[in-house]
Amino acid sequence: METFWQDVRFAARMLAKSPGFTAVAVLTLALGIGANTAIFSVVDAILLRRLPVDAPEHLVVIHNQLPKVNLPRTEISALQFRDYADRTDVFESAAAITFRNYNLTGTDQPQRLLGMRVSASLFPLLGVHPVAGRVFTAAEDAYGAQHVVVLSQNVAERMYGSAQGSIGKRLQLDGESYEIVGVLPRALEVIYADVEFWTPMAFTPRELNEERRWSLTFEMLGRLRRGVGLAAARATMATMAARMNGSMDSSMGAFGIEVRPFVEEHVGDVWQPLYILLGAVSLVLLIACANIANLLLARGSARSRELAIRGAMGAARSRIVTQLLTESLLLAVLGGALGLLIAEWGCQLLIRMAPANLLRTAAIGLDPAVLLFTLAVSVVVGVLFGLAPALEAARKDLAGALKEGGRGTPEASGRQGLRRALVISEIALAIVLLICSGLLLRSFEKLLEVKPGFDPTNVLTAQVSLPRTKYTDEAKIASFSDALLARVSSLPGVLHAAMADQPPLTPGTDNSVFSIRDYHPGPKDPQPHADTIYTTPDYFAAMRIPLLQGRTYLESEMRPNRGPIGEGSVVVIDEALAKIFWGRESALGKQLGWGDKGPWATIVGVVGTVRSDDLAEESKGTIYFPYHAPGMTLVVRTGSDPRPFVAAIRQQVQGVDSDQPVYDVKTMAERVAASVERRRFSATLLGLFAALAFALALIGLHGVISYLVAQRTHEIGVRMALGARPVGVLRLVLSQALGMAAAGVVIGLIAGFFAARLLANQLYGVQPVDPATFLVVPTLLTAASLAASSIPAWRATRVDPLVALRYE
Repeated sequence: METFWQDVRFAARMLAKSPGFTAVAVLTLALGIGANTAIFSVVDAILLRRLPVDAPEHLVVIHNQLPKVNLPRTEISALQFRDYADRTDVFESAAAITFRNYNLTGTDQPQRLLGMRVSASLFPLLGVHPVAGRVFTAAEDAYGAQHVVVLSQNVAERMYGSAQGSIGKRLQLDGESYEIVGVLPRALEVIYADVEFWTPMAFTPRELNEERRWSLTFEMLGRLRRGVGLAAARATMATMAARMNGSMDSSMGAFGIEVRPFVEEHVGDVWQPLYILLGAVSLVLLIACANIANLLLARGSARSRELAIRGAMGAARSRIVTQLLTESLLLAVLGGALGLLIAEWGCQLLIRMAPANLLRTAAIGLDPAVLLFTLAVSVVVGVLFGLAPALEAARKDLAGALKEGGRGTPEASGRQGLRRALVISEIALAIVLLICSGLLLRSFEKLLEVKPGFDPTNVLTAQVSLPRTKYTDEAKIASFSDALLARVSSLPGVLHAAMADQPPLTPGTDNSVFSIRDYHPGPKDPQPHADTIYTTPDYFAAMRIPLLQGRTYLESEMRPNRGPIGEGSVVVIDEALAKIFWGRESALGKQLGWGDKGPWATIVGVVGTVRSDDLAEESKGTIYFPYHAPGMTLVVRTGSDPRPFVAAIRQQVQGVDSDQPVYDVKTMAERVAASVERRRFSATLLGLFAALAFALALIGLHGVISYLVAQRTHEIGVRMALGARPVGVLRLVLSQALGMAAAGVVIGLIAGFFAARLLANQLYGVQPVDPATFLVVPTLLTAASLAASSIPAWRATRVDPLVALRYE
């Protein structure tokens, strides 16, 4: 141990003698380690950290699969939940859940709260215990039972000051009184980030009606029985689905049952971009290590006489290697310490940059696991960049080094080869990162060029949801909608006002199976299905969705009492649906319905295609119904910036119903921007890492060329004394730089070809082998390499032959 601390003290003294070298090395490492730590903190918080529930590896989520209507994963109905949950040979316990918004009244201002209806079995299934009070019982999870609610810890503390202080209090939710019986811990926010309270599922008789078997609105969470693996569960449920397919007739075609791990469901599709970013930042660190290794090789050459003297005085080669490695490790630890400061700043930046729908961002930070990761990375990179220079320095011929006396004689070819290999590897890694970054940026650019099918300029959207307890029928809903639209339309500066059950670019748009009169699909033909949107007549003008054929529906064609389909009802469809089923034939006058026997609605117009869920997703076809839905989005087009209209619109809503909150108020431009947030996040970060890698690779190339010129000063002097012209010397130096750059580019292009294929499902409108990207990146790096080498090359032409010969 004494020897170790002696080596540490000696390493510290040696580094202190070269403050310039030490500062450059520590800063380079700090950037690489800090970036790695920041990205790892995101990966750890979102992907690696254990969920705060009992044995999450035994939890599964059950979905229906409906391939005939292009729904590979969808919810289940109340009746299906009961059927699936009865499989006690598979599930130890099961719970049904569904998200539901409630209007909170009885406070200073009406509020909209996000809640969940859940089975009473959910909390024991998760192993979650309340911090105050209790969870609800099975008796309370029954239709007609007393209304009870369990709050989140944040809501309880915000409204009542403490969790315990909320117990026994009552809330007015959707006009009905609920007793607060418990408060759940803050840890549950990791799973249900924005949920503010939970109410009993209490299936209604309507939900349990056989006619509602395919009303798919619930999710099922199950805990597998001990000894039942995922494969066995999937096999059992597949057998059950096959048996049910044989005994029932569904308009949606044959269905399957998917058993998916809960952890996988929770993470979703975010894992791939996060691991791509972690891989990218790891390549940046490798480039930084190659740079430091080159600096250490240069330092080793400068210290060759010192090391030779120590060897001549009896120091074993192993001791010299150990001391040099200790210097490297001390550099790495210093870089890691400074990297933690950079990582802390980086974490805060990542939290601000993160998309709103990225889960668990609040957990991003420097926790013990992240600190341990930083320590491990520091040690590994210290060995990584220090081992080769240490071994190379220890192998140097002692007698030769003593004879050289520190003069500028050329390096051994092996050491020069190692230096060149390091630079080539830096350039190759930078090429890989630049290609991947270029592909994502090109993809993002293509996505921004997509026309959404409407004009988002000067459009404001606001959510309004009417409680069924107060608005008990469609006539009352229509009355509220008509009154509000009349008020908002009369505001100065408002051009159009309309209602829709949800605005464009909203994930989870309703997708419904429908029938076409006199159209009978074969057994292998897909069942007609389309997105369904309920709107008021002025919606198309408010959104500036172009009318291509026919007309839109009229105010007199709204159906407040008999639902969206009835005798004499009309619909409007989009161009995508018209092309799917009628091609070049006109769709006007054709009839649609929910069953083979009607009633039928007549198509009176065809409008332009709108991207319903995501800009990157082609429309599956959309049907617009003239119908007032209880959950509605107010769409207002103004003659100028719509944001100043927010207060006035809230006043108009309050003027119609003082208990009605307005929430999720956004401009349509903000919704468009939010739909590409995740892609922007990935493309921006990968672009930053690629730029850092690019800069480090050029710095490394510049350093090596500068060092080679210094080492060959005598040779260059001799050449010039013998008549070599400056342009020949310039060509000699630049050819060395171009040789390294060319080798790195070739290797990088080969590696980039395979790396790009890993990005395939992250790209939109761009092929993994994009000619523009694969042409621009190597051209850019080659030109930059020439620029980085030009200064040392120019210095070589300024060598005075007499000075160079005297130097020898």
